[in-house]
Amino acid sequence: MSQYPEGIYALIIKIEKTQELEIGNLAREEFRGKYLYVGSAHGPGGLQRVTRHMKVSTGSSGSDHWHVDYLTGPGEIRETWLIPTERDLECELVSDLAELFDQPVEGFGSSDCDCFSHLFSYNPESKERLIKKLDRLAPEGKPIRFEWG
Repeated sequence: MSQYPEGIYALIIKIEKTQELEIGNLAREEFRGKYLYVGSAHGPGGLQRVTRHMKVSTGSSGSDHWHVDYLTGPGEIRETWLIPTERDLECELVSDLAELFDQPVEGFGSSDCDCFSHLFSYNPESKERLIKKLDRLAPEGKPIRFEWG
């Protein structure tokens, strides 16, 4: 059993300069600005998965294993939100966030579910509404938030 809890997470990723990126076999798109990605960590390692995403973002790991790696490599993770839970709430959160944010790439992060996408164009002006949606899903109190840079 992992020392890290299971759960879901959200990453806010910033891509400073316009970059044309190929996202696996999904799409070749131009990216610039802030993005919000929702993922789950119910497998081995639990929420330690977020540490791996951070390593890709800082350049200490260069593997493009998940769709989000194609953004975190050239981008920078600015915030992480962790919700420790054994419940599978990832798609519920994605559905809630689709009311707030655009989804720029169909199939991004959602190859194992029926969601349109787990990637959103992030508008910081909607942060309070994002927090309310995250709070609603957190089973015990508030989500754990980390801000980087």
